[in-house]
Amino acid sequence: MYLMICNNKALIIDPCVSNDALQLLKDKNIIDVIVLLTHEHYDHISGVNWLRDNFDCKVIAIDQCAQNLPDPKRNASAYFDTLLLFHSPETKVSGGDIEPYSCKADETFTDYHCFNWENHKVEIIHSPGHSEGSVCILIDDMFVFTGDSLIKGNATITRLPGGSKRKYYEITLPFLNSLPKDSIIYPGHGESGSIIEFTIG
Repeated sequence: MYLMICNNKALIIDPCVSNDALQLLKDKNIIDVIVLLTHEHYDHISGVNWLRDNFDCKVIAIDQCAQNLPDPKRNASAYFDTLLLFHSPETKVSGGDIEPYSCKADETFTDYHCFNWENHKVEIIHSPGHSEGSVCILIDDMFVFTGDSLIKGNATITRLPGGSKRKYYEITLPFLNSLPKDSIIYPGHGESGSIIEFTIG
């Protein structure tokens, strides 16, 4: 989960349940939360309903992601214990006793969405390959939240349900290669860093 705070508002990417985050949001008197999802897999959406229980939230997701959120099979919560075998050791969601999970988006879009959040430019770009509903989130033309479309030291997984090696190479790879060389990458798992520290391909 990534969390940005400005003027009693929060922008949260890929929420998970976190008591530390909850305390921080309360300490900062957050009254408005926008949630962005990099894709529909359980480990990137597991905190959506928890956030709704605690704050006034708006969840924004690309159409393909939004369509998969309510279905435990399509969001992978129904078999997430098995999926853990495919993830790197940095995966933060612990295995075992995961109940089928369902949530929903409040606002959807097709392919591309751009908006201003507290004087910061936020762009959401479809980046399929890892899943049907994968996106990259670009903030202020420099900070890139890649979900599982780019992880340091790991090849992008395209073999899971909804994944597509062809779409990754045709759509997502050209986008990643087009990013400015001073971009900072914040992946869905593992360490962030300069784009030159990541292997794209």
